[in-house]
Amino acid sequence: MMIPYGTTTNFAVAYDSTFTGGAQPDGPALSQAVIDYCEYDLARLSVLFGGILPPASSIPIQINLVPGAGGGNNNGVNLINCNCNVGTALLSMPTIVVAELAEIFMNFQGKGWIAGWSNGEALSRVCAGLLYPSRAWLFQTGNSWLGVNPRPNWVDNVEHTDGDAVSTGCGTIFLNYLANQLNLRWTDIIVAGAPTTNTLAETATILGVSSAWTNFISLITTYLPPGSTLPSEPTSFGQPPEPTDDPFPLGPVAPPVPILYTRHNLADNGTSHTGSLSDSPDIILKNSPVANPQATYSTPASIASDTESDPDVLTGQANYVYLRVWNRGADAANVFATVYWSPPATLVSPNLWNLIGSAYYPDVPPGSLVEVSNPGITWPADKIPTPGHYCFVSAVGNADAPGPNPSSFATFKDFVNYIYANNNITWRNFNVVVPGPHPLPPWGKFIPLRFLVAGAWDQPRHFVLETHADLPEGSHLALQVPHWIGRGLKPAPAQLEEFQDAETDPENRRRLRITLPPQARHALGGLELPANTAAASHMLVHIPAGKHQKPHKVVIRQLFEDREVGRITWLLLPKR
Repeated sequence: MMIPYGTTTNFAVAYDSTFTGGAQPDGPALSQAVIDYCEYDLARLSVLFGGILPPASSIPIQINLVPGAGGGNNNGVNLINCNCNVGTALLSMPTIVVAELAEIFMNFQGKGWIAGWSNGEALSRVCAGLLYPSRAWLFQTGNSWLGVNPRPNWVDNVEHTDGDAVSTGCGTIFLNYLANQLNLRWTDIIVAGAPTTNTLAETATILGVSSAWTNFISLITTYLPPGSTLPSEPTSFGQPPEPTDDPFPLGPVAPPVPILYTRHNLADNGTSHTGSLSDSPDIILKNSPVANPQATYSTPASIASDTESDPDVLTGQANYVYLRVWNRGADAANVFATVYWSPPATLVSPNLWNLIGSAYYPDVPPGSLVEVSNPGITWPADKIPTPGHYCFVSAVGNADAPGPNPSSFATFKDFVNYIYANNNITWRNFNVVVPGPHPLPPWGKFIPLRFLVAGAWDQPRHFVLETHADLPEGSHLALQVPHWIGRGLKPAPAQLEEFQDAETDPENRRRLRITLPPQARHALGGLELPANTAAASHMLVHIPAGKHQKPHKVVIRQLFEDREVGRITWLLLPKR
């Protein structure tokens, strides 16, 4: 028996009554994972398939979560069955939905992608990996084809089944070859189809690629000769690398190459590492979706503004992130930008990043033109952290100019050097709040601003901390940290107050409060932080009544070998 879970504009989701959790899949959790992203993925697949959508007669599309060993099936019109088991179901959601929904798009498109044949199965797997890059390894079949000698030609031919990993593996690698070796846009590849022969060779011919199989197998044989397997790629922090069906580009990338970036601050033109690294105007947070983000956020006035974001992330609802991407180099096809959130920390290192989602850009031209993610990256309500201060992290890249992910860096020094050599990663601070009226803390006493003093993830390292503030006359500012951090700072702070605090961190109750100047820059001192330090701390602010007439900033930043590696900026606004 199927238990209805919920509906969206275009979908209805239900799960099998045996999915009760424990030794069985968790039906409500799996269903919510589908509900969170199904509309977003429908919009993204529409972009890839040239703007088409399933007809009104196919809506709602029913998604059933049923027992099975994995994968799924669909009726090509309005029904998707996702096979779930307790071991892999949550990991593979919602990618299975994407793969099956892509096959429904193929049917309505009518361009020769046949869902039950090798060309359509290859495309459905590729679509799942495109929309969820960190899970592309779940859909890898390329090694099945690479392991055959000689490798059969499933470019000029099509297998009339979707159950043969060899033919599908050839297809997925070839599709990635078209996109990431020959730099053809995914939108063009998918729209081309193969209406006459259903072969991938016909798709290539429509796109102007001649001798497709000959050139493809020659390249593969050169760089992945018989006996080779696909290289493993980073996936998620702390997880082992996994192979995907995209080893491209193979061989040296001929110049010129793209130089993709998002700005650190309004003064950044893609070459600067001066000023704040955590005030990016190109990470735009909105509480509601924007109808035309490209037109809205590409105007000169918008580009020159760092106030396009809504004031806060609101709990209890979905929020949306729009990313602006620039290019100082050669034209860039198939660009992906990914956004993460991190708890507020003096060092937002990759071990703290939490994935929100990725956006696809068919092309980012060079020069002064900016491309904006469309649709905006959906941040579902149940994925948003509790109220507080946080940080966005954005990274952008394509096959010729890869962007990093959290597991891209072997050491902390590699991470720092990468940041200062590239502008394709940036940050922006934000707040999560409960919507609606709520009492503001009085200005007549300290307001605690929570954050973490963070260390490198790989080994103990020496850091320097300093603060910047522009509070009005009569204000007070203090830093509250664990006792061992306060006593470890060199030179020792001049004014220290010791006390007990059982609430902030019950295992480290001893606290020190360090008095800070409420104006200008102040060097707190340096200390060695053990690996994986994440010490709960507070910045304490007091602004006298009647003095808070304009916004004020309080900043704490962390330096490593005389370079800024982290910064938290609090913008203190007058009462609304």
